[in-house]
Amino acid sequence: MNRRETETCEFKKSTAQLKEAVISACAMLNKHGKGTVFFGIKDDGTVCGQQIGKKTTADISHEMRENLKPIPSITVDTEVLDGQPIIKVETFGDDTPYSAYGRYYTRVDDSDIYMDSKQLWKYFESKDKTYSKWEEETTKYTIEDINEELLINYIREANDSGRMNYIYRNSEEALSKLGLIDDNGFLNNAGHFLFGNDGPVLLKEVIYPTDERTSFTDLKQFRGNILECVNEGMKYLQNNIHYRSEIIGPKRVETPEIPIEAFREILINSFVHCKYQKGDYNEISITKSRVKIYNPGGILNDTDPTEFASGRVGSKIRNPLIATVLFKNGMIDAFGTGFDRAFKLCSDNGVKYEYYNDEYGFSFVFNRAGNNWSYEGAINVVNSQVKEASAGYMQGFNQDLDDKILDCISEDAYVTVPKIALKVGKSEITIHRHLAALSSAGMIERVGSRKTGYWRIMS
Repeated sequence: MNRRETETCEFKKSTAQLKEAVISACAMLNKHGKGTVFFGIKDDGTVCGQQIGKKTTADISHEMRENLKPIPSITVDTEVLDGQPIIKVETFGDDTPYSAYGRYYTRVDDSDIYMDSKQLWKYFESKDKTYSKWEEETTKYTIEDINEELLINYIREANDSGRMNYIYRNSEEALSKLGLIDDNGFLNNAGHFLFGNDGPVLLKEVIYPTDERTSFTDLKQFRGNILECVNEGMKYLQNNIHYRSEIIGPKRVETPEIPIEAFREILINSFVHCKYQKGDYNEISITKSRVKIYNPGGILNDTDPTEFASGRVGSKIRNPLIATVLFKNGMIDAFGTGFDRAFKLCSDNGVKYEYYNDEYGFSFVFNRAGNNWSYEGAINVVNSQVKEASAGYMQGFNQDLDDKILDCISEDAYVTVPKIALKVGKSEITIHRHLAALSSAGMIERVGSRKTGYWRIMS
């Protein structure tokens, strides 16, 4: 064998470098559709041997299959080289792009390089007729027609997620970096629908008191861009489901009947896979026993979501550029894994669900928990917790988390919500909720605008 690392060959001293080996396999698959990793050989080609136990090869295979998505063809064999035992792992596959541990890599010489958004989009763009060219079409809109504050917040989140390293200077440069504007300064459809300030996307939200849906108690039509619609949809879902309240020690804990993160995965997925045509709209409908999230597009090629969740099939994305932009700020992880997370969250919490493609689009339906969860009916959690804070119930709200948030603000008055969420290990929605409660209780004050302002702790 050639004793040199190449774009399709990687050496690892031992299985202690197994995670690095998975990343190398991912990079080689994305670059050449194949790759070989040897354990028991040093970087310079010197054979040092690999200790091989009863489960060594099985552990390697398991690690590869669990963390390479979609799952490629993998073979693990033992060999003897220069009188020393080594392990040879070969991977093959053409269902690019592949991810390792939720990130995407490509191979340059003997190095594994993290993909930027343009490289990632090219992989989806190369899928020929299975993907839309609609995103690239030029519109009449320019940088004057975008929500710049939203774009600035997006760049901040993308940097915080570690998937972007860019200092915001102006909107035109930022949009160009994301592939959302042409040389003449006109937005493409993806740019307009992601950051446009004229409400290019319609989200319908409706509540029916019964499953028959003969009448409704709330009907709302919200217009915004994709990022605004995701935020609006999450608020609507959170505010209109049931919660169970439990006192655990000195704290009151609110548990939703359906995991909020499962909602988030399916809702974001609905905007990534949506077929954006005039007159079509996404919809959230809530009845007595079900919550349905619908998008007019459906999953391409009628692929069953369980195929994505299992990793047997790579993600088939209708709008790859939109998906790539949402990947950069952490709204989605490895493409195709959102269903897997939603399925697992539902399974872990005993929530039944169903989904279906039809001639109109794709629907995902969560079954609600029943009356035992409606201790106060469908409550508005944000408003109720703000009221409690104002009434002096901060000790029962979540004093520990509030203290952590206050510590973050004390250390950096300009700290952003994404940074607080990352530091305390909670979702951004949770941080927003607690900041609102702290503000209402008079414990903190926001000074200045959302873009350039800062937090002040009140004495």
